[in-house]
Amino acid sequence: MVFPGSESSTEAAAGSLSPGDVAGLAPERRFLGRNMSKADVAIYSVGGRRVAVKDYETQPFIVHHLVGHLLIRRECRAYLALAGAAGTAPFLGRLGPFALATGWVDARPLADRLDGTAAGETFDRLDAVIAGLHARGVAIADLHHRDVLIGADGAVHVVDFAAAFVLGPHPGSFRRRVFERLTAHDRLAAARMRGRYTGRPEDEALAGIDSSTVRLWGIGRAIKGFWNRLRGSRD
Repeated sequence: MVFPGSESSTEAAAGSLSPGDVAGLAPERRFLGRNMSKADVAIYSVGGRRVAVKDYETQPFIVHHLVGHLLIRRECRAYLALAGAAGTAPFLGRLGPFALATGWVDARPLADRLDGTAAGETFDRLDAVIAGLHARGVAIADLHHRDVLIGADGAVHVVDFAAAFVLGPHPGSFRRRVFERLTAHDRLAAARMRGRYTGRPEDEALAGIDSSTVRLWGIGRAIKGFWNRLRGSRD
């Protein structure tokens, strides 16, 4: 794995790593991207702490130069806007054009739970985390059950901000409307997870979500299903 010199204003972070801190180290574990649009994640021990490096470089040339470069830049911007918000991993910086580093979160994905086996308190905590992200001006925009992590103590973390939308310090009316729509989508995604993993009927779980958001979600779901088939995703 090669990390060229870091670039752009998205590289800075408190307690950040430099490319040289990781280059040449053997990872403890590696999680391969589920499809060619997803980055690999490698876990390293650096100076006595465990860090996660998300890297698109192993994906096909076109993917990592076009998609990977854009998504890493976008995710770094989101982490900087979040500035250590509760329920997020510590951001450790951008490692070149196709990779970033965060602290490792020792937790299991919600996706590992069987449907109907999670406690309602887990989703109360998830709702609180999401509200905190929105208060910092960040909408996740693509909240997935693989990106919700549950610690042994019940703490909830959210990872993967590649699709996140950052409101910014001086947003115009259009950006505010987009942000409002995406935050509503985040709440809908969390409500659907609550229904699925607590055994609550989906209609009941979505009762608190406004009807226009649910309608647009249905349209988006059909489009995403078509895209997933094109890219070979299993979900």
